[in-house]
Amino acid sequence: MSEVEWHSVALSPITLIKGTESLIAARALERLRTLAREQNPEVAIHELPGESGESLVQVASPSLFGEPRLVIVPELQNAPDALIAEILDYLPSPEPDVTLVLVHRGGNRGKKLLDALTKAKVPTVPAAPLKRAADKQAFVTAEFTRAGRRIQPDAAAALVDAFGTDLSELAAISRQLIDDTTADDGTAPAPVTTSEVHALTAGRVESTAFAVADAAIAGREQEALQLLAQAMLAGADPVPIVAAIASKMRSLAAVTAPGATARTLGKPEWMIRNLSREARSWTDRSVARALDAVAQADHEVKGAARDPRWSVQHMVMEICRARRAR
Repeated sequence: MSEVEWHSVALSPITLIKGTESLIAARALERLRTLAREQNPEVAIHELPGESGESLVQVASPSLFGEPRLVIVPELQNAPDALIAEILDYLPSPEPDVTLVLVHRGGNRGKKLLDALTKAKVPTVPAAPLKRAADKQAFVTAEFTRAGRRIQPDAAAALVDAFGTDLSELAAISRQLIDDTTADDGTAPAPVTTSEVHALTAGRVESTAFAVADAAIAGREQEALQLLAQAMLAGADPVPIVAAIASKMRSLAAVTAPGATARTLGKPEWMIRNLSREARSWTDRSVARALDAVAQADHEVKGAARDPRWSVQHMVMEICRARRAR
């Protein structure tokens, strides 16, 4: 298999886009469509969904008019056996004026075909989800680089903190930040800073929840409760607030493990430094008590309590008390 990033993929007789990250798959597919149109504006584009009834033989056979064709199989993992068999037969000798793009969104179906594509060293665009914070931060940095802009590492990490749960949203907010910090005449200022990111994410639920978590972990109970009240008044849902605070608490627990580093935890250096500094005020027992409070709140806000808002408030108070108790 010959792997190529989505932003570098070129037209080829057969290309495979493989993975469950829809944003990467969509970008790779759109790039190939654009390249095909640039190469020949008259290109005919065909899609072969499983229920279409069309066959690869029909759309890929030599044309009387010789126009190029871009043939897309958008859901290879759901393709009927007949279509998979056609592609296997087609693989050894593709038509010269046809570009075949196969999109496989995960699962074991079509393994025989995937193995054959690997053996044939078909160009493959990996579209695997980005799970590590460091990988998402690199994604943000690349978004800015492709736009001719720069972003400070801490600012990219802050952006991932606020919007890292959804790659499409992370890409959209990166684009917004690029546009908002570029002058009307197109000139680009200095690299985007953490303060500019915070200004953009000030009303973000996750960002607010992380601020609550930071205050609670530091033992600043009054500040944490005030921030929580502001979030609730703004209509924040208790579930994502608990999820964000749980993420911070798990990170705090993780940095106390022997040998924990930014690399092993998949988090930026600045975050590990901050968490390690806070961890000095915690013991294993106090961390465990705080995690119990988070787990209880998570259970309650998902339907086990009559008043989810009180559950979140009680969790914040318990985290602060755990820190003080040590």
